[in-house]
Amino acid sequence: AILEELGIGRGEARQARPPTDFEVRGALIDAQYRGGVAGRVVEFDGNLGLIIGGGGASLTIFDAIRRYGGQPANYCEIGGNPSVTKTKELAKLILSKPGVDKIAVIMNVVSNTRVDIVARGIIKGVVESGYDPAEKIAIFRIPGSWEEDGFKILAKYGVEYCDRTVSLSEAARRAVEKAKAGV
Repeated sequence: AILEELGIGRGEARQARPPTDFEVRGALIDAQYRGGVAGRVVEFDGNLGLIIGGGGASLTIFDAIRRYGGQPANYCEIGGNPSVTKTKELAKLILSKPGVDKIAVIMNVVSNTRVDIVARGIIKGVVESGYDPAEKIAIFRIPGSWEEDGFKILAKYGVEYCDRTVSLSEAARRAVEKAKAGV
């Protein structure tokens, strides 16, 4: 009845599709490893892997990626202080997806997620997948708790990191630029 009130006919309502293998694996990682949440992992056809967060900010980031001409390979929102292992496994999952050239790690300012833990997990996931973090991570923008320690870890591996002076939109633009250039 509500759909009809909104002018949507019975045959027009979208039906959920079954989850892809990628999405099932994302849910298993979230369930298997303690700490934090991986939210919902959704697969898309693009070449830029995303590990994003910050409540509604993750949708803003996703939209900004598309606005700048980027093609997301996935939607993966993290939060609540995920463990190094959970973050590592999510990075490995995203990098295992055919066609993913780079990953972007972008979040709003965090207080309940440690930047250093996310940085360690992402770096470990990239290295264990056989890639150079400086080449595979387009950008890392997570300002907040333990950010100085996190930024030191990223600097050691040559990863571009951004603090809160770089907007979510600007971080998205930089990630898209690097994904397009293959740099």
